[in-house]
Amino acid sequence: MDVFLNTYWWVIFLIFMALLGLIFSFEKKKDQQGKHVSQNYIDGLKAMIEGDEHGAFVKLKQTVNEDSENIDAYIRIGELMRKKGQHQKAVQIHRQLLLRKNLDSNVIALIWKCLASDFISAKKFNMADEILQKIAKEPAFKKWAKEKMLEVFEKSYQWEKAFEIGKEIYGDKEQQERLAVYKYLAGAELFKSGEFHKARLTLKESLHYDDKFAPSYILIAESYLAENRKEEAAEYFKKLCLEVPKEAYQVFYKMEQTMFELGQFPEVESIYRKMLQQCPNDPDILRSLAVIAEKKGDINGAIDALQQVVNAFPDDMAAAGRLAGLYLENGQKQKATRLLQNIYEQSPLKKHYYACPYCRSETTKIEMVCPSCGKVGPYKRV
Repeated sequence: MDVFLNTYWWVIFLIFMALLGLIFSFEKKKDQQGKHVSQNYIDGLKAMIEGDEHGAFVKLKQTVNEDSENIDAYIRIGELMRKKGQHQKAVQIHRQLLLRKNLDSNVIALIWKCLASDFISAKKFNMADEILQKIAKEPAFKKWAKEKMLEVFEKSYQWEKAFEIGKEIYGDKEQQERLAVYKYLAGAELFKSGEFHKARLTLKESLHYDDKFAPSYILIAESYLAENRKEEAAEYFKKLCLEVPKEAYQVFYKMEQTMFELGQFPEVESIYRKMLQQCPNDPDILRSLAVIAEKKGDINGAIDALQQVVNAFPDDMAAAGRLAGLYLENGQKQKATRLLQNIYEQSPLKKHYYACPYCRSETTKIEMVCPSCGKVGPYKRV
């Protein structure tokens, strides 16, 4: 009988606890269903999407005044502070969030990411790097952290570190061309400080990643000239001409001068002829051949070369002007007159332009770091 009673009361107790659990679960669900997302929060997000940063800030501030547990609203307020250049306030907001207890691990990682962005924006690169090293240990955020580290090293001109991170990030050939840029920039720093041998080693490494990267050939040759090693300089000028003929116009004058001093000037014409096989009608090569022909007294040869330029590039006023002069010297006044009619005093000289691969801004010289958007990349001739 006692055993029966004990069993009976245990069953009653278990039924009671089960009912209590159901009631608690129902009340909790009911409470969750009754909790609405703040209208101010929704309006704040809409304002951010529409680009109304002031309106977003006002609505998000009202949101956190109503609900201090809305972590996302605080995060976004910090981001708005950063955009306004108020970096210290952004850092303060995001740091205070990390002091809260029971935050989800993904939320914590998001706050750390915001802090890293705050420090990058404030140009406190060492502090940003310290945080990014921590974030990179989390597999889910490793890629993002590495990309941000690369941004930090680019903005702080730490080219060797940028190169090492770039090796981890970049996979395809086009992306790996950027590794050549980092090595070039590292070599350029060594060149400026007079460490010519180290500069050459670094610049030659850049050519392993992009064997068509003209600036590296040029600076290697310049480093040899700085040490009065003209034969080695001439070799790299020649390599540039044969490997990247479209960019070699930048060194024509120095190459001719160097090879003249070495007693190798007759070889220059042969180099230009080989280049012309790769780049028919290239105006820079043809103009240089015309100059050599003139120096040799071969006026007809100079005229032939310049005629090719003018036929292919009618807007090349420099070539047209010189050709008109040669016509006059050669007694071909009628041809000179017709050509001169097409030349105007204010006509601009033909220039080479290079475009940033990111913002597409153009410059008349090769830039390693874009003066407009600040990004690093191999610049292409347009």
